[in-house]
Amino acid sequence: MISTGIVSLLLAAPSSATLLWATSYNDHTVTSLNLDKNSLTVLSKSLDCGSEPTWLTLDKPKSLLYCLNEGWGGAASITSYKTNNDGSLSALDVLPVLKSPVSSTLYGPNKGNLAVAHYDTSTFSSFTVRDPSDIALTGNVTYTLDKPGPDPNRQEVPHLHDAILDPTGRFIAVPDLGADLIRLFAIEGDAWKEIPPAQAVSGSGPRHGGFARLGGNTFFYTVNELSNTVTGYKVTYNADSTLSFKLLFDYSDHGEGGSVPAGTKAAELEISPDNRFVILSSRGENSLEIDNFDATNSTKIPSDPIISFRINPWNGALTLTQVAPAGGRNPRGFTLNKAGTLVASALQDDNRVVIYKRDVRSGKLGDLVAWATVGEGENNGPNYVIFNE
Repeated sequence: MISTGIVSLLLAAPSSATLLWATSYNDHTVTSLNLDKNSLTVLSKSLDCGSEPTWLTLDKPKSLLYCLNEGWGGAASITSYKTNNDGSLSALDVLPVLKSPVSSTLYGPNKGNLAVAHYDTSTFSSFTVRDPSDIALTGNVTYTLDKPGPDPNRQEVPHLHDAILDPTGRFIAVPDLGADLIRLFAIEGDAWKEIPPAQAVSGSGPRHGGFARLGGNTFFYTVNELSNTVTGYKVTYNADSTLSFKLLFDYSDHGEGGSVPAGTKAAELEISPDNRFVILSSRGENSLEIDNFDATNSTKIPSDPIISFRINPWNGALTLTQVAPAGGRNPRGFTLNKAGTLVASALQDDNRVVIYKRDVRSGKLGDLVAWATVGEGENNGPNYVIFNE
């Protein structure tokens, strides 16, 4: 039996509340949060995910949560949790893994497997989670480069940065920032096999991505960290169980003809639940101002943006809809609730999780709903947040 490290701050979440979980580097915790109307409060914190907890993958029907630990300050790992009704987490297993796991997705029959992208170790790996108290490695493949890419400081080796299940559940796409590729894997039951990758724009550094299915078409979009662009592809499902990606466009993540300040790094990409919008976050811009979260302080504070685009269902083109405040600096990760009516943003440089309203029809973010302090210390605060949905 695993020894858990949990700090409980409240006895129980109200039955009408919405639960969220956020990871933060600087206090090494997974924080349980309770959203009740316009109040976001901390319920408990778990220390079981290791030194640098990052990506969270939820299996809602089974009340399971998987947390990746990048392992900068120790051994990298995957922790499986049982999610409790009061928002707290009970650790089931902790498995040491290769360094820097940064993203994961469930796949296969009954979602019994976890696919993981490793950034520093240039590896795609898979694990059986059929028994979440006994996670086990089932396969991996590690990549190399013959020579550095166009940005030799960031593209000296492959850097796998995301793992995305396609809408059919038959394929996994993995953007590789170092190799300018979308690596592709075909799922065969619990197993997978590598299939020919899609070529990304040279020097773009694809970071995160998402599939959208509209009007009988399937599109794939990436946000690219090195070029600060968004790229669109038309996806074709081939008879030989492979995928073809046709490049549609590549332009600024602020829209065609847009630009960003020096030092900007594109971050997260989400597809809205209705598949009608692509939503991005951008770090290091400090291009917007918002009201201070301290009601006694009238000084405005800087914010990076969350940027929304409407998808043309026939050709996959994007139309800029809105550039809205993310709620502070360095929105490394954000997610939408299942209805698409709320956006939760993790502000890594401000030790803050912020929730905004979102209009499903227009795709625009609206009023502030609630916020909470998450993380302790300078920088490297919350980096990812998800709803319990």
